[in-house]
Amino acid sequence: MSASTGKKRAADPGTTCRELVARFGQGDLPRCMLVLPPTSGEEEVWFGEQVLRAARTFGRSQEGLDLLDIDASSPDFQPEILESFLASKSLFASRQALVLGRAAKALNKWPRLADALLSAATSDDGPEWMVVQAAGNTGKGMKALAATRKKGIEKVRFRGLYGDPPPWKPDPDASEAALFVTAEARERKLKLQRGASGLLVQLAGSRPNDLIQALEHFSMLGEDSIGEEEVRRVAAQSAEGSAFDFADAVLAGDAAQTLRLIGQLSRHGLRSWDGRRVSARDAFSMIVGAVTREHKKTVSILESVQSGMSLEDALTAVGSRPSMPVVNRMQKRLQVASAEHLNAVLAALVEAEENVKMSGWRDSNAALEFLAFRTMRRRQA
Repeated sequence: MSASTGKKRAADPGTTCRELVARFGQGDLPRCMLVLPPTSGEEEVWFGEQVLRAARTFGRSQEGLDLLDIDASSPDFQPEILESFLASKSLFASRQALVLGRAAKALNKWPRLADALLSAATSDDGPEWMVVQAAGNTGKGMKALAATRKKGIEKVRFRGLYGDPPPWKPDPDASEAALFVTAEARERKLKLQRGASGLLVQLAGSRPNDLIQALEHFSMLGEDSIGEEEVRRVAAQSAEGSAFDFADAVLAGDAAQTLRLIGQLSRHGLRSWDGRRVSARDAFSMIVGAVTREHKKTVSILESVQSGMSLEDALTAVGSRPSMPVVNRMQKRLQVASAEHLNAVLAALVEAEENVKMSGWRDSNAALEFLAFRTMRRRQA
């Protein structure tokens, strides 16, 4: 069998989520939809929450439908309420439906609930439709749901979005997270110019909730066309912007600016775009991650320029929009970005992570200061 006739690649989590939300909005709900943890990779519960919201919105719009909408993780949850609903006809309506959120712990504590759900999904007297979010840990009840093959029961699993682009298309705008935020921006009548979605992922991360909050931030500011400079300007006073500024200073060999940024971090801490305080350890990981990504980009651009490519074309090849501010910033880097300097930056990054994660340095800012001194540009004799 040729590669072209092989197994079809599964849709990314964002596409699957949008398709289900649109489907539920039209009233096309299965007898039972199980939102389960992924078989591999980190789980992303945001997608399951959107699916539940779509089912909930449709259910509440239907007259004559007895909808039980229940959070099974609530301390007030009683399994008897769910069992009674599944086992008996409604006294108030001819139709019934169930939205059961965050059910994993309840299913594992009371495995009989899994059997009740599976029985109701195949019974002529059961609810018209059910959507069950069983995210999180596994146990007897969860395993029963995951293993079922009963007719009428559909399963969906949501992992996190990939923040790195695929190897066959090394463009930051081509990562799953960048494509997700581009699609979400389109829904909000926002236009992300070339390079903006990839940069937004670099600065805000690949979690869908963080990306959505960033887009809402742009909407609040009245932005409708967003380029790399708009992303950087909005992020300038945030943790993400500080991480990028730190990376820029390290790669330019500007130890003075690097130390100033560390001083600001020590005095004021960091906050994300939505105002949440970022812990020192998370700030360290965010900063090191930003330096690592920008280092990789700089290495690629340096190699392209040295082979005869123009800087503008080299920036375009790595997914950056070659606007004048972007070109000027990269030119400043390339003035000191010799192979020796870039190797020193990479070695310092590895050393900083080892100091914090393996050698037990409690002061992550001290590790960043050490990185700054290791990568500072030496004066020429």
